[in-house]
Order: sequence, then structure tokens, then C-alpha cells
Amino acid sequence: MLIHEDVCVGCGRCQPYCPEGAIGYLGLKSVVDQVACVECGTCLRVHVCPVDALYEHPLVFEYPRALRKFFSDPAATHKATGISGRGTEESKTNDVTGRVGPDEVGIAIEVGRPTLGMNLHDVQKISRALAKAGITEIEECNPIHSMYANPETGDLKPELLDERVLSAIIEMSVPFEKAALVLRTAKEVAKELDSVFTLDIFSTLGPNLTIQQRILDLLEAEGLPWRPNAKINMGLGRAGE
Repeated sequence: MLIHEDVCVGCGRCQPYCPEGAIGYLGLKSVVDQVACVECGTCLRVHVCPVDALYEHPLVFEYPRALRKFFSDPAATHKATGISGRGTEESKTNDVTGRVGPDEVGIAIEVGRPTLGMNLHDVQKISRALAKAGITEIEECNPIHSMYANPETGDLKPELLDERVLSAIIEMSVPFEKAALVLRTAKEVAKELDSVFTLDIFSTLGPNLTIQQRILDLLEAEGLPWRPNAKINMGLGRAGE
């Protein structure tokens, strides 16, 4: 995001709306720190500038900076997947798409949050730790998959590492027997991260829409407190259609 210096009146109304605190004063004018800006577009969407001084950088969709907008602007469509909102539907549509089967566990590692954000170096720390543990099942429909330089080592493309985003999600589906290893690896690599992350566990439901007991036992065994969150898509269709 940029600000027309000759138009800005220095009112500062845009500054509180930046989730990264990237807008500040330079003299009597507001300016955007281009290193801190994640191109989320929040300051522009709230329409608080009285003189319309805010505008998108003409190179906002140029690679690799475009990743900032794709992962941070909920209105942007991710080029790799054609999906808005961090470029993934996650497993919210699993009852139709069947991304996670009955004998599998879907795991998502959501890194970063608004007002905190993260550098993609943190994603690589996680992907490297997973690869070292022999976990390379990153979903192809997840935009992180297209960012890999070497899935076997977990290395991301080097030109991406200095980009900053509000948040990103690493998704995978693994056999139930491998789920504990993923959770332990995530807990261990958390010590190296300069951000926060949330672990999401996805599974098919048991009889009468009950959570599989073995999933609950797995979380208890790994010392992970859980909070149920169900999203069932009614009327979208049936698997295979």
C-alpha cells in the first residue's frame, strides 16, 4: 500500500486500522513501511481517508511480493489455487470433497494472526521439521505446496522467505497412526517460531455425528486441550457429484 504524499493531509485516521502497525508519520504526512506492510488492504477498505490518498502499489501483484496480498487480503484470490482467504478452503468442505478419509486425520497448522503476522521463514521452520520427521504429505490443494523448492527437505523457494503475511496454513492428511508424530513435531518446532500457531484436527464423524473417540484419546495422550468446532455444509451436494 502507498500514500500520495501530495494528497495526504496528515490526519492519521488510517493508522489505527493497519493490523501490522505499518503506517506512521514522516514529518506531517502518513507513510507506509513497505517492509512491514502485508498488503492486506484493510486501510483502503475502511474508507477513512478523507482525501483518498491511499492506493495500492502498482507492483502489488508482482512475484514474490504478491504472496503478501494472497495470504493477507481476504478479498484476494490466490493465484495457485483460485481460492480467496489464504488460498484454501481448509477441510471445511470435507463432507462433500472427502479430502480426509475415515482412516485419516487431517491436520492444519495455522501460523500468524492479525496484529502479529509472520515471515515465511517461520513456515519453512515448520516444513523442515516435518520433512525431517518424514512427513511430506502437504496437500496439493494447499498454496504452501506450490511454494516448496524441495518437499523432501521442506525447503521453500528462497525468494519467498523474506515476504511477510498476516497468516498462512500448512495442511496435510495422514494415516491415523502417523498423526501423533505430526503433533509432537509441531509442538517441538513451536519453540523456534517468532509467531503463534493453532493446530486444527479434522476427521470424519462417527455414528450420530459423534467425534471419533480415538481422536479424543490421541489429543489427550499428547497433552493437547481441544475445543470442538464443526462446520457441516448442508445442501452443497454429495461426495462424488
